[in-house]
Formats: sequence, C-alpha cells, structure tokens
Amino acid sequence: MLLNVPPSEKRSRKTGRPKLSYWKAAQGPEVLGNPRFSEILVEFDRNKLTPEKMMEVEDVLQSSNYSYEKARSASVAATGIFKWVNATRDYFYVFKDIEPRRDAFMLS
Repeated sequence: MLLNVPPSEKRSRKTGRPKLSYWKAAQGPEVLGNPRFSEILVEFDRNKLTPEKMMEVEDVLQSSNYSYEKARSASVAATGIFKWVNATRDYFYVFKDIEPRRDAFMLS
C-alpha cells in the first residue's frame, strides 16, 4: 500500500472465495523478493504521503488481523515491516502537525 504494490488475490480458507491480500503481495518479488528492498525503505519519502493513503493504511492497521504478535508469528521480516509501517504512520501525523510551523519558520 505505502510502496504502491497492489494487493494480490488469495482464496479465503473459510469461504473459498477470492479476496485481496496485501500480505501475499508483500511476499512477492516486488517487496520481500526485491534485493533492493531495504534501500527502498530507507529512500521512501514520508513527506509526500497523502491523507487518502494514510486512510487506507489506517483501515489495515485497525483490522484485528494486523497486530505485532501476528506479524511476529508470520515471519521475522513481517515484524520489521510492521514496525516500519507504524513508524511511518507516526511520522505522518507528527509531520502533519508541525508542517505549518516548519513552513512559517522557513519563511522567516
């Protein structure tokens, strides 16, 4: 979501119907399979996040399936991504709060 990787389709274990899964997409070659993945995270421009994108992220974060414990049980890599997403979310709200003051300071 934050890295503009669309969710992949996955069959639900309960219903057998297809559903969209960001975790399945994250396991693919565009995220965890990318040899430059750590560089992509470091170079990610948090200042250009939009409120619409953060609303999507918040929807996922509010899900009962998204927790530190579940990420940790899924994989060590998922734990790191979980922490990165939470830190990015926190940064977004702090940046949004101080941006007007920062801009005013830069103009003075």
